[in-house]
Amino acid sequence: MGERSFRNLGLGVILLALVVYLYLFTGTQQMPVRIRNAYFVNTPGCRIVAMDVMNPPKRTNWERPEPKFHQSCLAARWFHAVVKERSWYLKLVVDIDRILDKYGFNHEGQIHCHWSQFRRTRHLGSTLFDLCYPYAIKVPKDVIQLRVTCSNSLTNATLCDEAHYFINPPPQELLPYPPASLEYWDKKMSAKGGTSPISVMIVGLDSVSHLQFLRQMPKTQDYIRQKTSHVEFWGYNKVGVNAYQNLIPMLTGLSEAESQKYWDWKRKLDGLPLIWKDYKAAGYNTSFGEDWAFFSMFHDIKPGFANQTTDHNFHDLLTQVFMQRLKYQKDNTGCFLDVLMEMNYKLLPHMQRYPFFSFYWWGNGVHDYMEMSRFIDDRFERFFNRLNDIGIMNNTIIIFMSDHGLRWGPSRQTFQGMIEDSQPFLSILYPAWMRNKYPMAIKNLAGNAHSLVTTYDLHETFRHLLDPETLEDESISLRMEELSRRNASQIPRGVSLFLDIPPERTCETSHISSAFCLCNKQVAISVDHPIAKLSANVIVNSINKLLEEYPVCVPLLLESIVSAQFAVPERQNHVDTKKSHKSEFFTEKDILVRLKAKPGTAYFEGMTRMHKDSLHLIGDVVRLGGDNYINNDCIQNPVLAPFCYCSF
Repeated sequence: MGERSFRNLGLGVILLALVVYLYLFTGTQQMPVRIRNAYFVNTPGCRIVAMDVMNPPKRTNWERPEPKFHQSCLAARWFHAVVKERSWYLKLVVDIDRILDKYGFNHEGQIHCHWSQFRRTRHLGSTLFDLCYPYAIKVPKDVIQLRVTCSNSLTNATLCDEAHYFINPPPQELLPYPPASLEYWDKKMSAKGGTSPISVMIVGLDSVSHLQFLRQMPKTQDYIRQKTSHVEFWGYNKVGVNAYQNLIPMLTGLSEAESQKYWDWKRKLDGLPLIWKDYKAAGYNTSFGEDWAFFSMFHDIKPGFANQTTDHNFHDLLTQVFMQRLKYQKDNTGCFLDVLMEMNYKLLPHMQRYPFFSFYWWGNGVHDYMEMSRFIDDRFERFFNRLNDIGIMNNTIIIFMSDHGLRWGPSRQTFQGMIEDSQPFLSILYPAWMRNKYPMAIKNLAGNAHSLVTTYDLHETFRHLLDPETLEDESISLRMEELSRRNASQIPRGVSLFLDIPPERTCETSHISSAFCLCNKQVAISVDHPIAKLSANVIVNSINKLLEEYPVCVPLLLESIVSAQFAVPERQNHVDTKKSHKSEFFTEKDILVRLKAKPGTAYFEGMTRMHKDSLHLIGDVVRLGGDNYINNDCIQNPVLAPFCYCSF
């Protein structure tokens, strides 16, 4: 072989290796694009410094989910719900010979099967059915939820235990593409000529920050950016600590405190003025589901609903699935995720034909594990691809969002983890035709990508969509003119994202607590600074005050201060440009402290405010991590348990 041939061969080997490397590493591990702007938001009222998406907070094995958390349970089911001649059937989908061989049976008679209706955790009667050809049972028309169990007729050992939900009325065939106009779900609603209704779908992942989404879900991110008309929001700021505090403003337009007058433990939450009730009254089909049933926003330290407030509510189904997985010690997150996603897929034929409002929230796994979102990336890429393929995206506004970032663990104890907790991800996907039909509204939507926004704005956006005619340029112009006449201090806390959010907006006018305000610059101070020590003691004393009625809880002591910062506005001069009046909001001094308390190992974060000569707590104290709630099971109060260290 000549020297030239040898060089060509060597070059070919190098190029081949490069191609293999690119295929293996860039094809399967898509890296997020670096953020090059200095600020996520840069307006007269707010400046939010950009964080580096390539510099994730500290990760530990504690935050990596076990393999079981990304497995599915749908493939293991014996029965599937199928529609035939506008009726539901439960059909055996596992080969009967395979079942007989697996358990050593000679014939189907050795298997006893029952079905029963259920509500919450209660079962309403039981009906025996034979597992025989054609291996399908017709579901009665008034049945919505069924539990199916099959057992060994001799030993009574459980072989199959499943829960099923039946969409009623049974969906028709999926259309190749939805019709040009939609019928109203409520047949009593007269056809409204003119503007066609626009459907709304909320797709939520709990505890995923914007940067975490970019790091962990590149496939979903790329699909949205490349295949959809959308706006990605960089100034989306949380307004509360947990899911309920952040989402109730979106669903009702009220703060958590304001919503309390609409419910109690006796009346439950039925009286809340939820936005989907307005959509239901307008003739829309409505559906609601949270995959983490027992710990969902309406049931975790809340009484839930006495009656169904949507046309389809999947809470009882997911509760049943949770109980079954717990019983058989198969508590894998993928199961709950896929069951809720399956319900969405079953509704797709209805979604093609009727305007709808749906709220789906996934929390299991992502709420506790930073890297869980990486395991579900493929699922959500397929989900959005499916919606696009069958035309759902052509008549639907999709809100893809989170409520806050990760609130627990070592990552949350870092500076970047603290910032990311206040900046969840938010993208709004809209039909491409809206750019031509509603040019000013879509221009404003895109223009708000780098504005300070909250869930209060999402509520106003939903109200705006109830009457699509108000999205036309003339109506938008009138509403923007009215908004422009307000001075900075009178800017509503909620503004439709189809309007131009006033640049003078601040955390104060948005009703964002200083503890969560991303417009604030965190200026580090020494942990030995007197004000840091005073603030830390105020925080610890406030915890002990909360626990006074529980003598079994040992009073906490300050062990050390992890970090302390002054919260200072990035914009030092918050001036009302129409009145030349400086806001009094930032005349006080806010101090953010992260500390370690004893006994035990517990980390907390709180903010105090120095006003004149007085130092007091503002907002809630938050548990960040530590001993993973060891030794706090002596009280049954789920709100205070994270702060309690039991004396025995």
